Amino acid sequence: MSAADLIEPAASRCGVKESAVPREVELKLRLPPDSRAVLEASGLFTAAPAQEFHQVTTYFDTLDSALDRAGLTLRVRRIGAERIQTVNSRADGRGVTNSRNEWEWRIGQDTPDLTRLAKTSALAAASKTVNGKLTRLFVTDIHRTVRLLHLDNDTVVEAAIDRGTIAAGRAQEPVSELELELKAGCVAPIYRLAADLQTLVPLWISPESKAARGWRLLTGHMSEAQPARPPKLRRSVLAAPGFQVIIAGTLGHLMTNIGPTLGGAAEGVHEMRIALRATRAALKLFEPHLAASTAGRFDTQLQRFSRMFGTARDWDVFCMKTLPAAAAELATGQLRGLRAAAEVQRRIAHKAVVGYHTRSRAYGARVGPGVLGRSRLIQTKLARRRPHGKAPSDPCPFPAEPCGARSEKKSAARRPAFGGATTQFT
Repeated sequence: MSAADLIEPAASRCGVKESAVPREVELKLRLPPDSRAVLEASGLFTAAPAQEFHQVTTYFDTLDSALDRAGLTLRVRRIGAERIQTVNSRADGRGVTNSRNEWEWRIGQDTPDLTRLAKTSALAAASKTVNGKLTRLFVTDIHRTVRLLHLDNDTVVEAAIDRGTIAAGRAQEPVSELELELKAGCVAPIYRLAADLQTLVPLWISPESKAARGWRLLTGHMSEAQPARPPKLRRSVLAAPGFQVIIAGTLGHLMTNIGPTLGGAAEGVHEMRIALRATRAALKLFEPHLAASTAGRFDTQLQRFSRMFGTARDWDVFCMKTLPAAAAELATGQLRGLRAAAEVQRRIAHKAVVGYHTRSRAYGARVGPGVLGRSRLIQTKLARRRPHGKAPSDPCPFPAEPCGARSEKKSAARRPAFGGATTQFT
């Protein structure tokens, strides 16, 4: 049975109405443990009442990873006397926030209740496939501190500080992170909040969910590099949502390949380089409609990152393709010294790339704001209000009503279609 047989794919073509499926939209940030006190002393956090929870979560799948292959995770979370069963789809990889389908039920046991899945049309096939075959995979033991933050545009965000561990057999690693989950309103204020918090503490964007980290501990393998996904655009798409979809796609492509790159995958470096070049190309395409200072600032950052990734990719190609091809025509001894020298340069180039993704203040201070800044660029005036718990009905990440004043609706109707925009975005 293929992965497609396990879950009904949501309609994604332009103009096709999707069924209402609950969705989770969150931004996950790694938080150095010694920075927590500073974060919680900030204005927004001190003004919001905090709730403390101890959560022990067990993840389940079959021995042949049927759910994972279908892009699903199944977990049962214990919070005191409560048991909450959740199924998540894999994040859509479009944009910096994780956006994914989520189904949740209160149950009365520590193991999955598959009858709940069987009664959910999108999960019925998966329930039948895994019935009687589930096994425990890994466990997270988390102390969570939750606050509800009320931001601009009637946006409500759940800010959860997590500390604890992920354990898969004898393998274990610590957890210290901040999750910002959209509960109501627009996504743009989440980016503004995260960027503001980065001026206080060295946060960095984490593309790995706890489930992905658990799988990595269990198998010893990083996730594979992911190619770019073509943007889904209507022929008559307006400039603003068109720009949003394109840039969200390139940033999503960038984020999904951080894990493989940190794991030393040459293809991860290659895909991140492609994502950076695609982002620069999109900014160039829309340059006449962007504030010059905004476009210039981001392009300067992108140039710096592109040079770094370009150097690493060039050495990858030289060591992995050029030298082996030359070895077929030359004596082995003639290339021995060159190969050794080239590998040294390749390691240096990869060390520079990983250095910009290491868990350090430099990453939070340099890379994080760059990505968040570009996210704010595409969301601040282009973001759309998404009723919480509803699935999108068009390819924009946050469809339906635009954030902001009612006059924004009228002005949007007058904006020219893609290819003839005149509005300047800042």
